[in-house]
Amino acid sequence: MERMGSFQRHVLVVGAKDDALERIAPMLRRAEFAVHTAQPSPVVFDLVLGTSFELVLVSYPLRELDLDDFIDALRRDGSWCRKAALVLLAEPDHLEDAAALVDLGVNRAIGLDWPESRLHQAIGDLLEVAPRISLRVLVHLKVEITDQAKRALYQTVNVSRTGMLLRGDDALDPGTRFSFFFGIPDGRRLVEGTGEVVRRTNPTREGAAGLGVRFIRIAGEGEEQLESFVMRNQR
Repeated sequence: MERMGSFQRHVLVVGAKDDALERIAPMLRRAEFAVHTAQPSPVVFDLVLGTSFELVLVSYPLRELDLDDFIDALRRDGSWCRKAALVLLAEPDHLEDAAALVDLGVNRAIGLDWPESRLHQAIGDLLEVAPRISLRVLVHLKVEITDQAKRALYQTVNVSRTGMLLRGDDALDPGTRFSFFFGIPDGRRLVEGTGEVVRRTNPTREGAAGLGVRFIRIAGEGEEQLESFVMRNQR
């Protein structure tokens, strides 16, 4: 088994086409990753079992290998990539199918047609896994659509300092940005900021329709207040 040097961050890219690599490899190198590529073949099972990568990017759909088998190998006890962030690089027409695999061993699904800034943010968010706790409070969302504002009310399922899972209307598309505010128990003031829809929930698997969102910005002391609350209530 090979554990990579601690001073270098390593990413494995499986099955990405040349045009996709041209988009993501420079971005990863600027973030000081050593980029390793592999063709989808049985060899990659041994690779993720015996080599330590911080991040694994996989083309989706992955036609040459069974993705479920790959995820099983990656997350297996004893795998040196068991805790690696796994991201599916989805072709535009397959993004919704890829997003349905989030939380089933996959951390994030991103579209290959997304702008570079959004790709960078989506991947960067995963490099530090934030503690997440159960919380039931109402969240007020305001979405700007052209010259109109749509307001909606959701209930949190869980929150972390980087995002939250919301129960409610799932009509907002991934990538939609919004402003929000909500209160937390014993909070001095409301937590307010802006966020972005990352995915729609899978009602069959997660028990409710809703949205997974990430925080883009939390105003004032809200970020410190939320982080303190999450840390105090971890199990």
